[in-house]
Amino acid sequence: MWNRRIMKYVAGLAVGLAAQGAMAQDVKWDLALFGSPAFRVAGEAFADYVNQNSDGKMEIVVHNGTLSPSREILDNVSIGAFQLGYVISSYHPGKNPLISVLDLPFLPIDSMEARMEISEALYKNEMVLKEFAKWNSMPMMGVVMPHYEIMGKGDVPKTLEDFDGLRIKATSGMGDALARFGVSLVPLSGSEQYNGLQTGVIDAAAATPSGLGGAKLYEVADWYTVGMSTGSANVTLVVNADAYQGLPEELKAVLDDAKAHAYAETIKAQNGAAESYQPAIEAAGLTRFEVPKEMVDKLRAEAAKPVWDAYVEDMESKGLPGQELLDFVLNWK
Repeated sequence: MWNRRIMKYVAGLAVGLAAQGAMAQDVKWDLALFGSPAFRVAGEAFADYVNQNSDGKMEIVVHNGTLSPSREILDNVSIGAFQLGYVISSYHPGKNPLISVLDLPFLPIDSMEARMEISEALYKNEMVLKEFAKWNSMPMMGVVMPHYEIMGKGDVPKTLEDFDGLRIKATSGMGDALARFGVSLVPLSGSEQYNGLQTGVIDAAAATPSGLGGAKLYEVADWYTVGMSTGSANVTLVVNADAYQGLPEELKAVLDDAKAHAYAETIKAQNGAAESYQPAIEAAGLTRFEVPKEMVDKLRAEAAKPVWDAYVEDMESKGLPGQELLDFVLNWK
């Protein structure tokens, strides 16, 4: 504990000194990324825009999986070990409970563009900002993704009852919803799921189409879903609050402009990646299962709704406005 306090003090001092000199010298930040190529595009495009449009006054150096374990990025951004990083809410829901509303399954969010707009609106919520402030951080932008789909081995689960007994790697609220139909959730990282599916540790994995393709799960799978409308994990590009506040206004403006560019590149990359893996999936002979609307409606009513209610109950028991945030998302137009 004492060593951690010293590290935080030293890191904070360094950030403070850097902030004092931000007007007089170039600013260099480090960004912690991980995951599939399409997933990394938001951070990479954000950094590229800043590097190309700050007149040499700021540089963001991208690090892919080398700065920090993914589950520790928020802690490391908090102490100033580096300035930017991807934070997945479901990796530590107790630290960012309110923003986990976007982890809830089967929310009526029809597109990545809508998820972008909702994320940006939530990042302006006073209580959400307060959550991040506890970790000396601020939300810079959302890392939007399409709905998760499922890829697996064995017989295709054509009804919800067919999911009973399956072992699935599925994160956030989507896993909780599937568990209500007898799914056993297996906690594997993205890098572990290929071997897990190949060896029978899991029967299926849930991820974005680009994530499933990027992991080459089609090499060891038999089927995949289309139109599951599950939702996706909430991911935020988080910035150290001291580092951000120490920037001159001209550089803050560049960061703000970088978001629009990064969102556009992310949506294009996710759509393109899903399409690019389709030939390999077809060549592997996987069965394509088009999920009927009735199945999605049943999942939303019988599996998702109890997960939504549990989220609200948990937030309200902590004195947090869970119902307010859920209603905001459900009623978004």
